[in-house]
Amino acid sequence: MSGATGNTFEILFEHSADGMLISDADGTVQRCNPAFAKLVGKAAKDIEGRNLQEFVDLSGGSENEAPREKNGSANEAKNAIIFCSSGLDLIMPASHLELSKNGKEQSLTIVYIVQAQSVQQAQTEFVSTVSHELRTPLTSIKGFADTILRAGDRLDASAQRRYIGIIKDQADRLTRLVEDLLAVSRLESRKMQLTIRALNLEEAVERVCQNLTEKSKKHQIHVKIPPGLPQVWADADRLEQILTNLIDNAIKYSPAETTVTITARVVMQENEFVEFSVTDQGGGISAEYLPQIFNKFSRQDNPLTRQTEGTGLGLYITKSLVVALDGNINVTSEPGSTTFTVQIPAATLEQQAARGRGINAC
Repeated sequence: MSGATGNTFEILFEHSADGMLISDADGTVQRCNPAFAKLVGKAAKDIEGRNLQEFVDLSGGSENEAPREKNGSANEAKNAIIFCSSGLDLIMPASHLELSKNGKEQSLTIVYIVQAQSVQQAQTEFVSTVSHELRTPLTSIKGFADTILRAGDRLDASAQRRYIGIIKDQADRLTRLVEDLLAVSRLESRKMQLTIRALNLEEAVERVCQNLTEKSKKHQIHVKIPPGLPQVWADADRLEQILTNLIDNAIKYSPAETTVTITARVVMQENEFVEFSVTDQGGGISAEYLPQIFNKFSRQDNPLTRQTEGTGLGLYITKSLVVALDGNINVTSEPGSTTFTVQIPAATLEQQAARGRGINAC
């Protein structure tokens, strides 16, 4: 581009309210405008030089969508998934335009950032869902408390203990929900502080398994971690929260007398990662539900999940924490087996030198 046209493009690129990315023929992001950087919660310099697919899924989550043609014949806006640093995935309309500059193939990706109306709708839906989740335990607490107050002198000791036990269980459920909501709030406002240091994964797994001893009495827990595994580069509390959520879920959603297996290994990509997996022998997750598994308040509707208490926030929080630690998480499932796999950066000398030490803000 040259002259006035080039200047006009530069002004639009820098000041547009919509997100814009310019990538080369290999999909490497060459430039990122401020609107897109703000949307995903990263600095533009941290996006440039990385692959476009790390931030935008132009298929909109559909594997069957026809590929976009070159030269602008299929450039109409379609839904795309935007991957944010908080772990929150946004669905927004986007266009992918093929460009040519000085004989080089380039692409311009425009994300049409949905403004106030959609944000308000999302907030309304969130408040509605939270209200429903709070109402369930509160109804039980109020109902059994009223019964004890109204007819306590006519209840025998065992009935009173049972009703008080239900009140305590529901109060605990309410506490877990509030804690999860606070965690979501901190993650999405990026106010969660992370103290990143080298950690021994095997020791973290042992602590979590020990804490879950009471819940795992009817299950076999097999830990298969090879000797000499590198340390991971993570926050101790958040790593244990990730492990707790995944192992606790494996126990809750698999039948008694089955086995939960925890394995780990080193994987080499652009950098060195430590990968750990948690595998259960439960009923599995249906294929149509898998894409929603990490969404807020998402729970598969089947007899087992209806019998098992949960807030529907655990896996959303888990993914957000993994992403905050610069890791990756995925899930595979079939009837009789589900495996969650997490990759966390290894605490190599190079990683420690590159990242530095101390406290980082999420």
